[in-house]
Amino acid sequence: MARPSRGPQQKACNGCAKSKRRCDQKRPQCQRCLDKDATCTYPQPERRRGNVSPPPLGHIEELPAIQNYAETNALERSFTVEDWDTLGAADLDLDLSDLIIPYTPAVPAQEVGIDNDSVSNTTGPWFLQEETWTMRHCNSEPDCVLVKMERFIEAVDEMLRFWINNDYNSFIHQRLYENGMPSCVQDAFTTLATYIGRAPAVKETILQIVEDRLFDLTRKSTTPVTCDAQGILAHLARVQALFVYEFIGLFDGSVRLRTSAEKHLPTLRQWVLQMWEVVRLYRGEDFSLGLRPLQWTATDFDREYNDSSELWQLWILTESVRRTHIIIDSVANAYETMTRGLVDCAGAVMFTARNGLWEADSAVKWFKLCCEKPPLLVPSLQPGPLISQYPAEELDDFAKFYWTYLVGTDKIQSWIDKSYNTN
Repeated sequence: MARPSRGPQQKACNGCAKSKRRCDQKRPQCQRCLDKDATCTYPQPERRRGNVSPPPLGHIEELPAIQNYAETNALERSFTVEDWDTLGAADLDLDLSDLIIPYTPAVPAQEVGIDNDSVSNTTGPWFLQEETWTMRHCNSEPDCVLVKMERFIEAVDEMLRFWINNDYNSFIHQRLYENGMPSCVQDAFTTLATYIGRAPAVKETILQIVEDRLFDLTRKSTTPVTCDAQGILAHLARVQALFVYEFIGLFDGSVRLRTSAEKHLPTLRQWVLQMWEVVRLYRGEDFSLGLRPLQWTATDFDREYNDSSELWQLWILTESVRRTHIIIDSVANAYETMTRGLVDCAGAVMFTARNGLWEADSAVKWFKLCCEKPPLLVPSLQPGPLISQYPAEELDDFAKFYWTYLVGTDKIQSWIDKSYNTN
């Protein structure tokens, strides 16, 4: 298919179009030309002949000059998949980072300790913003304590069983290990599968295997965590593998295995903290995000697909870190609370709560959802403002699951019922 002529489509001034820069299209001079003290001229409109299809919904000409595209329906208002072969570089000269970042927190800034103005002036993926990796302490003590902890442990047990049967769960993404499951996770996976399907006659043998692999993993995994995506993924794999052995050891009922698991619980907490600190300092340096302009044209489809895929893959990694931290920290706190009494609240980890993002099976679906509505990167231990502000169908199952054990089943069920009744 021949590429359409650029003449009828160009809305930017000639200077911005030639430089492939965004133009605010103000007359008689756009702001960019005014700042550069350059002559600002616009192309002469051409007569259109025959039947011409209307411009796509929310043509770029109608977009207000805003920076926070995460709060708007940016995908529908700027382009659709069908428009990729008709939009040119001068019409949609957007950096990938401009389109869905920076994020705006779903709750008021004072609730999460984020200055909206400072966040709006940052660059980089919304899920790597420094503010989102800060532990946020609860304002009230009851919000820091998991209620009905036995039921919470049972629910996490179901998560692990779901992983065995489906190769993913609510904190291990289905695409996290798509390039190959690390050997430590393979060992934990097969050990857990064997443990779940064990026959009574071989239970002690399997528990011995769990204990031996727990000891081997903690003894061998002394490699420092490197501050790059591969290093973070490798350490995340070790953390998840160790958690599998610890979970079996702490809650199986074997006194010997529980004693061994308790000795390694500080190691698990240390690994989680180390993982968190490395990711907190990470800025996606080994990805090319933000280095290439986003120009949705047919000839650039592969390049733009690669850009959105990189962003999605980086989110999968960091969101898996967030959710893994939440599950492990909550399980460890629940165990120590049940055995020793209350423990200190270390703070609220943020996670992405927008329904559909975790389940998206392609970069295009994930990207579209991020652009349509705010991704809702929220503090895990502060469900109150979110429950008050959003209907239940806008939050994903992980949020509903976790918050059930913070505010109670009745309150969460009432929130869900109210959401359906108002639709």
